[in-house]
Amino acid sequence: MSTDDYLDVYRSYLAKFEKLFGDLDFSETVRYENRLIQKLRYEEFVQKWNEFKQLEGFIREMMTKGATLDDEVNRTYRDLASHVLQTAKDFLTF
Repeated sequence: MSTDDYLDVYRSYLAKFEKLFGDLDFSETVRYENRLIQKLRYEEFVQKWNEFKQLEGFIREMMTKGATLDDEVNRTYRDLASHVLQTAKDFLTF
């Protein structure tokens, strides 16, 4: 992704965060998808977003090969999804 693409995704993230939780400071904690999260600064967001997308791609590839999804991998994926305010896909139903 280019820097402009990350900026667009980050702006969408900030808009969604504000819509869901109001104008909170970066240090304040909120509950989302049964997890405690904080508003991420740009650099933190890019790191979490990349981790989320890489893990999602790995899981999708793994599931298409007929492998089973480890509970810890699923938990990590759902945690990352919460941090970037994305709805985690239910790979267990594929």
